[in-house]
Amino acid sequence: MRKRNLAVFILVICVLVMFVTGGCAKKPVKKAEVGKPVITEEKAVAEEQQAPIEDQTAKERAVREQALKERALKELAAKELAAKELAAKELAAKELAAKELAALVDIHFDFDKFNLKPEARDILEQHADWLLEHKDYNLVIEGHCDERGTTEYNLALGERRASATQKYLTDLGVDETRLKTISYGEERPLDPRHNEEAWAKNRRAHFVLKKSAP
Repeated sequence: MRKRNLAVFILVICVLVMFVTGGCAKKPVKKAEVGKPVITEEKAVAEEQQAPIEDQTAKERAVREQALKERALKELAAKELAAKELAAKELAAKELAAKELAALVDIHFDFDKFNLKPEARDILEQHADWLLEHKDYNLVIEGHCDERGTTEYNLALGERRASATQKYLTDLGVDETRLKTISYGEERPLDPRHNEEAWAKNRRAHFVLKKSAP
């Protein structure tokens, strides 16, 4: 009886040992499938955090690129505007110069005279001012006559008229080397008619401006 009880006791102990040993056994670890990356929990969290950062970087890059494009367009527009303004200024300067050149009007003389009348002197004073301001121009003074008188006489009279005009301009301060005289006599009438009105127009000193050599 005592042996039987001992055997039962030993059996119970063995069962308990087996139960405890089986419960503490390590769970089998699944091997990662070959060829597939192992995604851990930490890696998944890092990827989730990285995605917004990359999106933000792409947006910032797009904003910078757009800002650079807008800046380039503004600079181009500014250059085009500056070029237009410069062209407008140059055109205005040319128009002003043309008006100023046209302002060097003729002076006129009495019949068979080469002395300067008061109104002619006033005009020449304006011409002198212009020439003193525009030293890059030289002036040709043409002496003209009406058709009355011989060709030789009118050529000589035209030269006296041109010379008298030149002297008055030099007296006003214009360098004589910038002035040249020539006589056409009756050869180039301003008005081809044969009456006193036409003759009065043709008795004149005409001015031709020429750009001086640099």
